[in-house]
Amino acid sequence: MILRLPIALSRAVFGLLFLTVATGAIAAPSGNASTGEQNGAAAKSDADPLGRSTPQGLVKGLMRAFANGDYRGAERYFENGAVFVRAGRSYTTAASARQFHEVLDRVGTITTPAEISPSPEGDLNDGLAQNLERFGTATVGNTEVVFLAKRVQEKGSLIWLVSAETLSEAAGLSRLNARKPFEESLLDQIPEGPNVGGTPISHWLALLLIAGLCFTLAIVLVGLRRPVFRLLKWKRDDTRLVRFMDASAMPLRLVIAAGLFFAIVSSQTLGLSVLARYHSIFVAQIIAGLGLAWLVWRIAETASVYALEQMSQRGQIAAHSIVRFLKRLVQGAIIVIFLFLVIRSLGIDVTTALAALGLGGLAVALGAQKLFENLFGSLTLMADRPVRVGDFCKFGEALGTVEDIGIRSTRIRTLDRTVLTVPNGAFSSMQIENYSSRDQFWFHPMLNLRYETSPEQIRYLLQELRAMLYAHPRVNPNPARVRFLALGAHSIDLEIFAYVRADSYDDFLEIQEDLLLRCMEIVKSSGTGFAFPSQTLYVARDDGIDEKKARQAEDAVRNWRDTGSLQVPRFDSDVIRTLRETIAYPPEGAAISSKIKHPSNGNGSSLRSGG
Repeated sequence: MILRLPIALSRAVFGLLFLTVATGAIAAPSGNASTGEQNGAAAKSDADPLGRSTPQGLVKGLMRAFANGDYRGAERYFENGAVFVRAGRSYTTAASARQFHEVLDRVGTITTPAEISPSPEGDLNDGLAQNLERFGTATVGNTEVVFLAKRVQEKGSLIWLVSAETLSEAAGLSRLNARKPFEESLLDQIPEGPNVGGTPISHWLALLLIAGLCFTLAIVLVGLRRPVFRLLKWKRDDTRLVRFMDASAMPLRLVIAAGLFFAIVSSQTLGLSVLARYHSIFVAQIIAGLGLAWLVWRIAETASVYALEQMSQRGQIAAHSIVRFLKRLVQGAIIVIFLFLVIRSLGIDVTTALAALGLGGLAVALGAQKLFENLFGSLTLMADRPVRVGDFCKFGEALGTVEDIGIRSTRIRTLDRTVLTVPNGAFSSMQIENYSSRDQFWFHPMLNLRYETSPEQIRYLLQELRAMLYAHPRVNPNPARVRFLALGAHSIDLEIFAYVRADSYDDFLEIQEDLLLRCMEIVKSSGTGFAFPSQTLYVARDDGIDEKKARQAEDAVRNWRDTGSLQVPRFDSDVIRTLRETIAYPPEGAAISSKIKHPSNGNGSSLRSGG
């Protein structure tokens, strides 16, 4: 992948970039051949055979003509045809082209393909008229002349040409140079040598030397990071930062070297020809973009590693998937943006390309509808986190333990020990009940008593059942209630409502078992029993109600009334405090029982004993 270039290859790219430019210039055709014939193959896709349909095409064609010394061919890129008039004097456009080239070499700068619009309409937000586009400047002293391209109609087609006003300004600068020559540059002091691609070979060699010096300086500057970091951190080492510095060294070198190269080459002090500056700055911009993309890629990798380490320390294993997905999303966006910028720099209008791919993209989007649905479903699961890996949950009609939450689907181990795979799009839209997230468990049985049960027995049961709940160490007393709920079709119904503190569902089942057994013991001690269905046929002799125990229960309630200790319809708060944790749980004799010291109720007697 281009963003993972090996270090040696990256150095070779920067070191040889200008040699590549020079080689391309040598391969360019020379002589007085028609510019239309030279560029016919490359311009087949353009509306204009010379590529003048866009401002970018105009600049590229003009630079090719200058590189070939074809000033007659350059006439086709100028406004006003073959004759240019200034102050009553006529100039041929060939002479104007030569003057324009000379001005550009000495004091001019041409906008590179990375900065100029590849759209036929040009840049509509540059503050100029819609038919004008800026494509360069010339600076003499404190005076800056803006070079403008103008959109005109020629033979039924709209094309971009160097405006007549720009040619007039260039002619004025040329006459100014004739009267007062421009200052000599550094390269004027050395022999030029033969021309390569319209530029003296000394200029290409100077560019290679500048590139090497800039890259060497970038290596030195990047190497200073670690000593500065150690100084600021008082010699404390951070392995994550050290890893990031090592990983980002090469991208930073590319960015810094390209920035230094751009600053030096853009200066007119060296006296580089406009063609050398035009090509080298363009390549430097591409390399700077590559370095920036590579650096952001490294930052995304380092940030994801740091986030994963932090989440692992906090036990947030389920969030690993979303971190990895976001990292891939950012890195994919980096690649797309970089490629779009490169494509745009090569003269392809990205907007037009996207419009051309609109129907195909729509077809792909429709075909990948389920894919995106599952993708966004996984993001919802990871963001809301209704379940985590290891949670026991109910979704729809199924029950199971979550084993994995992936990008596309979630895997669940069912009670049958099978693995159920559910697409995340469907899973995120289900009603999910997470049993593992419960802080307490609901204990809610209904006691159906025989209709022969007397009111005094019911009062006895209400008080004893409530006392049992309040006394149990694993039952939350608020709320913990027992209510005479209804006179049912075949039973008297008492409702028990309480919450049990348990570590797991298995733990709750153990506690529930203990509570139900205690409920049965209390019902039996009251002298009544559980109701049979109304349609049950009693074949054996019915024992009926135990009169002795019934009298005992009634006596106990009578005694509570006489002593003012009847806790119906509500227990007194002081009595509740004396009852707390007076029941031994687990029951005595159980294999897992532990010795529990129970607080005294103050008078050494139990409310269940009748006072």
